[in-house]
Amino acid sequence: MAIRKYFQGRVRGNSVLQGYNYGEYPKHNFRSINEPEHIYPFWTSSVGPDEWHCKCYRERKNSDTFAIEYVQEGIFIFQQNNITYRVLPGEIFLVNLGKNSSMRCETEFALKKTVIMEGVLLPQTLSVLGLDRVDVISSPDHAQLDHYFDRLYELNGENRLKSRRESSGLCYSLLVELAEIATIRQRPAELQKALDYIHSHLTEPVSLDELVRYAGTSKATLHRQFRKYLQTSPVNYWLDQKLERAKSLLQTHPYSVKEVAEMLCYASSQYFAAEFKKKYGVSPKTVKCRLIG
Repeated sequence: MAIRKYFQGRVRGNSVLQGYNYGEYPKHNFRSINEPEHIYPFWTSSVGPDEWHCKCYRERKNSDTFAIEYVQEGIFIFQQNNITYRVLPGEIFLVNLGKNSSMRCETEFALKKTVIMEGVLLPQTLSVLGLDRVDVISSPDHAQLDHYFDRLYELNGENRLKSRRESSGLCYSLLVELAEIATIRQRPAELQKALDYIHSHLTEPVSLDELVRYAGTSKATLHRQFRKYLQTSPVNYWLDQKLERAKSLLQTHPYSVKEVAEMLCYASSQYFAAEFKKKYGVSPKTVKCRLIG
């Protein structure tokens, strides 16, 4: 029987990587380069498919890694700077430099393709392209993305100067492609303000009037933007995010179900447990036991 074990990754200054493994998962089927490529502005230290189980978990604090995570199968729950995203197949999430993030999969198994990129010009380029302010990207052109990821995987398996040159150029092209997609599909400012407000007030009651006033728009416009970009309503989004925060707290902290319910301002732990089971199909106590076990 597979066992869930605590994982402590590398610590570099203020950057910490930690989490949980479950048996052989996560299975990083990467092609990696360990020697720094100082002559190239961009290079891929690791590229390849990454298999996950729902009992795996990773958390980064002050990340010293930039990773492009392209979901292939299953659903990943990605959190960066206290905003939680449900990332579907065909979508990408970015683990950005200097940020706090965590990831796990909602489905029992999930698969993603990973590109971990480094280089002397990487931080500056991410800033210029605006990718340092992007968490999740949804692209309509999956064939083009597959080409980038698959070709970078091939190039990391070749120990040739020509391969390094092509890989460096391809890294830059991929970053530009992602920046263009993110710009085209950028959320309206009013919607982003509403999302920021929700995520900073998950431990407090939030009314629709407050949300509309903070976002600086009308109820009709806000409802329309939530439907268009998030396929839900403002109230349902807020309730879902409260439950996601609850699940994350149960997973990563020694809080009891009652303590989590109180922290997130539920009327009672019984009501919290009922809402939790309605969304996830299991009780919060069961989830906590599974994550510990």
